[in-house]
Amino acid sequence: MEEIAAVLLKHPHVWIMTDDIYEHLIYDDFEFCTIAEVEPRLKDRVLTVNGVSKAYAMTGWRVGYCGGPRDLIAAMNNMQGQSTSGINTIAQAAAIAALEGPQDFLKERAAEYQSRRNLVVGLLNEIPGVTCHTPQGAFYVYPEIGACLGKTTPKGRHLATDADFVMALLEEKQVASVQGGAYGMSPFFRISYATDRETLKEGCRRIADFIASLT
Repeated sequence: MEEIAAVLLKHPHVWIMTDDIYEHLIYDDFEFCTIAEVEPRLKDRVLTVNGVSKAYAMTGWRVGYCGGPRDLIAAMNNMQGQSTSGINTIAQAAAIAALEGPQDFLKERAAEYQSRRNLVVGLLNEIPGVTCHTPQGAFYVYPEIGACLGKTTPKGRHLATDADFVMALLEEKQVASVQGGAYGMSPFFRISYATDRETLKEGCRRIADFIASLT
């Protein structure tokens, strides 16, 4: 972050938007920081974005918030006020309660997610032809499946891309995932481990069976 900040200091016309929504979902020895904290001289052109959907599991409330220079926030309010009106007041009150209430459960939740991460990464790396990096935050993994491309499923689908892979995995094994190409990461695919362990084990078992069936 210091190296990125050093570059940005040389280009004062560049504004920075930083997405900090996973700040509490970090693992191992990773330490969270945001760029306005790392380099205060950038603060006047940084927009810091966050929300309650991840750390507080309030996905259905759809509450986000941001902090930045006063003039920028005023302009954003002017535009949003004319396009989406305002977020409902109940959701606003719930978000305030989450942010101002006890925070001790956040570390417990991160520890639980870390345990699920370790489970999924371990199971995926046992599958021949799959390599899965261990992430230090959020609740997704991105297994690499280059060895699977060019092969054919038992139902005759040719897997030319990671998009073909995830579609066939869904249709033939009922495992939902997202193609890495959606994130500029081919040939990978994305799996969320924000569910219970038994579901994760079963999902990984189906992925292993699917890959073993390719010819």
